[in-house]
Amino acid sequence: MGSPSVTNREALTDREALLANAATSLLKCLKCNGKLLDLQDRFLCQQCAAEIPVVNGIPRFFQARYYWGEIGRDEANRLLEAARKGLWAEAVRAYFAEDERMMSGLLDLQRASWATMLGLDRQSVVLDIGSGYGAITHSLSRFFEEVYSVEAIPERIEFTQERLRQEDIRNVRLIQSSATAMPFLDNSFDLVVANGVLGWVGEWDLEGDPRHAQLRFLSAVCRLLKDDGLLVIGVENRIGLGCFLGEIDHSGIPFTSIVPRAVASFMLRHSSRTHHRTELNSKKQYRTYTYSERGYHKLLAEAGFPHLSSYWSVPGYNQPCALIPLAMTQRVRQQFSDLLDTPGRWPRRSWRRRLPKFAATSGLLHRVLPEFVLVASKIPCRRGKLQSWVEERLAQSVEGCDGWARESQAIAWELHTHSFSPKSIVRLGDLRSGRDLACLKIIVVDPKNAANLEVELENREKVREALEVVGLPALHVPQAYGSLRVGNTLYRMESLAQGTQLSHIVRKVGYFNDLKKVADDFGAFFSGLINLTKVLQAVRDVRFIGTSWREVPKEFDDQPRIRAAIERARYFVGPPASPGSCTTWIQHGDLTAENIFVGPNTGRIEVLDWDDLAGGFPPLYDIFQFFYSVLYLVPSDENVKFPNTEQRYIASFNGAFFSNSGFARIVRELILHACEQLGVSSDLIPSLLLEFLILRTHYYSLKSVVQRRVHLRLLELYTQKKFSIFGEFGRSAET
Repeated sequence: MGSPSVTNREALTDREALLANAATSLLKCLKCNGKLLDLQDRFLCQQCAAEIPVVNGIPRFFQARYYWGEIGRDEANRLLEAARKGLWAEAVRAYFAEDERMMSGLLDLQRASWATMLGLDRQSVVLDIGSGYGAITHSLSRFFEEVYSVEAIPERIEFTQERLRQEDIRNVRLIQSSATAMPFLDNSFDLVVANGVLGWVGEWDLEGDPRHAQLRFLSAVCRLLKDDGLLVIGVENRIGLGCFLGEIDHSGIPFTSIVPRAVASFMLRHSSRTHHRTELNSKKQYRTYTYSERGYHKLLAEAGFPHLSSYWSVPGYNQPCALIPLAMTQRVRQQFSDLLDTPGRWPRRSWRRRLPKFAATSGLLHRVLPEFVLVASKIPCRRGKLQSWVEERLAQSVEGCDGWARESQAIAWELHTHSFSPKSIVRLGDLRSGRDLACLKIIVVDPKNAANLEVELENREKVREALEVVGLPALHVPQAYGSLRVGNTLYRMESLAQGTQLSHIVRKVGYFNDLKKVADDFGAFFSGLINLTKVLQAVRDVRFIGTSWREVPKEFDDQPRIRAAIERARYFVGPPASPGSCTTWIQHGDLTAENIFVGPNTGRIEVLDWDDLAGGFPPLYDIFQFFYSVLYLVPSDENVKFPNTEQRYIASFNGAFFSNSGFARIVRELILHACEQLGVSSDLIPSLLLEFLILRTHYYSLKSVVQRRVHLRLLELYTQKKFSIFGEFGRSAET
């Protein structure tokens, strides 16, 4: 044995070598604020020598003494175990098969739709606080070089670890830590995300009143951010319209956000309802404070964020499919009107529809919007590569923009997307005049599909050339203004569509009451759609849909009677790869009322979104999709409260194609006219409609769980003998 002094020297040498080889990090010691060194199996504080364990690859700064989450702890553990045994996404789909909200909340990468609007560089370092099951963390990892993801509950962060492992994502560092005591060095991050966190901080930090707890949290975030960093918050409005309609508050019971705080605490103490998320706050005090938009301004300014951009998030901050800048009041009113006019579960003349309409007309609309996405900063809006490019393209391409477009704060961004979509559409507007300027398409590039990056642009130019050849001035497609690539995100600017979006016309309440006007309106522009179909057949070098799209959906593999009935009634015969004698067409691929703009009194038609242009479709495919997208209801269904949105969509399809209503008769006459103009035998209508349903089922397989289920159900209905198309065309698909 060596002497003690030699042993000590050897130990010291080993320790020095270990420290010399240790990786530095952005982490700090929660005891002394000293910088931590990453020793792989643990973190070591350089100042006080405190050690933080790394268990299963995750630094554990916080040992939760409670469970907090959307589902119970036993359920969370079963979900985690299923993810580890198989595929994480399949585990989610199986576990939440009947819960669309939770399924999309865990799977949909558009949870961070706002990320592409921020103008941050790829090299940015990002922090996601309260990351849950990792959907936002997963999404952010596509855009930024390094992402730190903080979650307190082990079952949730370990699920995120498994999803990242299976997706081979290596630029995320998972940290088990409380949101109220985060182990990071000051001035570390370009972006901090607190989605659905701020309202709960008062439950996690019980020192003093909840507002001061929230201020402590926000002040800590302010210190973590670089001077030009951004904070994104997803949060509810304290006086949102749903609060007055009895929606459940964070407290676990309704109405507590809109009454005085002391009254809310009284309501909690006398409520027997078990809270669905948390075991904290045994005194049942009301501590889940939310605020109005003005209240958030004050709170954030007090915490060190004097600059704030506020967006109405639709349908909510956990599903930000639309982000409407509150500074553009006209756009807020238009979006609200669109929502009221879009058919849903509730009858459009019900009090649940009339109360929002009253709010819109009374001037209270801005006060009662339900949920916000807030973008806060310490200094005025940063100018990055994206902002500079947008200003330059506007100045060069849009009439009247030269001279002011350099003022970036004068440009408003209004984003629209769909769940699970790789694309977002941004309407750029002038904050001062309210004028719309241009359209910006944002495409998140999947490395696996990088070859398809320019598909939409190429398709649009091919259609433009075909229109010029035939000389149809009444048909238009948008004009390109330029493209920019930042990391794996493509930004493409183009002209705004001229005229009125067709969905705004046909979805007005009461529109279908005047069938003569409906027939005149549809007759006026339907010839343009027929001409467009003819033009598309001359477009060259388009891709063809995959042969798998023609296959009967796998869901019918164990239902032989339905599968056999479908096969008997098909238009396409033989194997999917064999064209046989069946004619196929080139089609737009998603011709909906949202994608068509009609010029008032001119007959001018402009068609958007050419991503899905392809060959191999059955005849009339676009026309069927167009009529379905109108979302018509027969009069007897107008006052029905549907059990879910799926039933509402099915009723729309039945109303347009399987009824003998007034509008269905108009649709019938127009489709018969299309058959005559396009050389299609009307006897084929039943089989062509069946092929349309099969193809749309495949189309929605990666786009919409709800619409896929709707089209599967419609295929089942199609095989039932009691239905006939337009009340006239029978089918051979009988079970």
